[in-house]
This record gives sequence, structure tokens and C-alpha cells, in this order.
Amino acid sequence: MPACPRSEIVHDGEVEVYHAYTRCVRGSFLCGVDRLTGIDYSHRRRWIHEFEKRLASLYGLEIGFHAEMSNHLHLILRSRPDVVESWSEEEVVRRALTIYRLVKSKDGATIRDVNQYEISIELADPRRVACLRKRLSSVSCFMQSLCEHIARRANREDACHGAFFEERFKAKLLADDSSVLVCGIYIDLNQIRAGEAITPEQSSHTSAFDRIQGQKERTEGSASTSSGHVPADGWMCELTLQEGPDVDLRELSRTVSPLRASEKGLLSVRLDEYLNLLDWTGRTLRTGSQGAIPAHLAPILQRLGIRETCWTDLVTNFDQLFSHVVGRVGHVAARAAQAGRRWYQGQAQCAEAFG
Repeated sequence: MPACPRSEIVHDGEVEVYHAYTRCVRGSFLCGVDRLTGIDYSHRRRWIHEFEKRLASLYGLEIGFHAEMSNHLHLILRSRPDVVESWSEEEVVRRALTIYRLVKSKDGATIRDVNQYEISIELADPRRVACLRKRLSSVSCFMQSLCEHIARRANREDACHGAFFEERFKAKLLADDSSVLVCGIYIDLNQIRAGEAITPEQSSHTSAFDRIQGQKERTEGSASTSSGHVPADGWMCELTLQEGPDVDLRELSRTVSPLRASEKGLLSVRLDEYLNLLDWTGRTLRTGSQGAIPAHLAPILQRLGIRETCWTDLVTNFDQLFSHVVGRVGHVAARAAQAGRRWYQGQAQCAEAFG
């Protein structure tokens, strides 16, 4: 992948969707069973997942998909500066100070409450508040908070110092819903491709597992507003984009789940459609067959302009096929022109994959 400044890909202050991923130092299995020592670090994946949920409830970003693997992490993040703009100055400061304390905490949960005096000190400097507001919708700041806490906690557990991740996180811009769907399926099938699970419902460290569990809870009636129970996927971005009139963000902020920034969906597909496509793709990859897309699933890909003939290859080789920007070729070309470039690597693959 050619050198490309992060600022070309990640634009603060704009509502955009990114695939962010990072790998443990030296590719070691520091979140699974270490092959050299035989020590099992699988429990780390659970507290990484819990910390992602806490950050999602504080940042003006939404986690659409996630996978915590034995030596790397995948996230699809949507930045929401529009939501952060609706927060009061006091709310901005309270969230920022809470994040700082959580990152430095031993367990990612137990911290001293932010008091009014501390808030007033920050409020005295308008430039400081503006900076904090910008950071709360920044993908780079979110990943910094996540990776710093993981490294601190793991190093404390191992009684050592040093880097836990190889380098800064990598990011791809997902320019449209076609690219989001392909990348989401790719992330949700990570455990199946790694041989850690056989089906999506057994992939316990993915967003697919959370959505399947959440669907079961809603069907059984155990996840209801009256009971106060939040479904397993209630902290993630809604999957299905609900079309309709714009809602005032200040009014919306009073009704959304406290675990996520908004109730806005991500894709123009229903949850049952997504899970059916995910299940079929997982079975195809597991058996190594290259069967045709079933008739009842083909309309999903057609609706999003994804070529059916290369679907399996897209999901299997997503990271190898695409570079900095993924989506319909017009979107990729426009982003390249915006950055003063003639093209981005992977533009030919985008033209072939997305109609």
C-alpha cells in the first residue's frame, strides 16, 4: 500500500464511515492462546469488548461492526460531529473528562466521578471546550483511547512495559453503503475464517453475535423499554437505515439509548436480510464452494450495486483488494481528486466490484 497521509482519509468534522483495524505487536496472540508460551489471554477479548461499549456511550461516534480476534481488532466506525454539536458545553467537558479517567483506569470502569469544579475549570477556556468537542467525534481520538487502555491494562497484567500494538491503527474510508455491507460481512466472518467458530451465532466476539442475541431477546420480549433491559446489540449503531423526515438532534438526544450516539441506521437492508446473507456467505467460505447467489439473496446485492459474480472474492479478500477508499468508482475518484491525486490504489477493483 503506497504512503498516504492519514489526513487524506480521515476527515474530522464530517459524517463518514471508516473501517479501522489494528494488530498486536509482532503479530503475537496477545488476546488468545500464545503459541510460544501456551498462556491463554482469551479473557482480554471480553474486557476489550466491554471497553468498546463504554467508549461508544461517551464519544460522538457509532460502532457499526466489530470483531475482537486473537491478535487484531476490526471496527466499522461512523463519526457523528453533527450529534456532538448538539451537546452543551458542560456535557462535552463531562464526557471528555470521563473518557480520560476510563482510559487511565485499571479496569476500564471504576473511576472517580467528575465534579462540577473540574467542569468549571475547563469551561473557563472556550478554546479548550472547542478542542474537546472536536475530539469527541474524532476517529483517531477514539482509536487512541481504545488502544491506550488496552495496552496499559495488558502491560499491567503482564508486569511489563512497551508497545502492545504494532503501529497506529489503519483506516479505510467506506464511501457508500455497498462498501459498508461488504466490509461488515468481512468483519463478522473473521472468526469463521480463522477457524474459531463454525457459524455466525457461535462467533461470540463479533457484531453478528451481538445482533443475533439482540434479535432473540426482542423476539422473546426480554428486551423492553419498560424493563430497562438493553438488548445485546443496543450499544451498536442500528443496522437498518430508517428513511423518513429529519429529526431535531436536540430532541433526539433525549430519546436515544444512553449507550450510543443516535438511533440512525447504517444500511438499507433489514436485519433478517443481512443475517441470511451472512449465513449463506459463511457456509460458502467454510465449504470452499463457489455456488451462485441464491435467488432470495441476490436482490440485496442488486439493490446496493454489488456484482454477484465476485461477492465471495470481495468478502474473502477485502483487505487485499482495497486500499484507502472503498466504494463505487465515482466516489473513490472524487475523493482522490479532493486530495489532489489522480487515483487511489484499488480503484480498478472498485470499478469491477461495484456497479
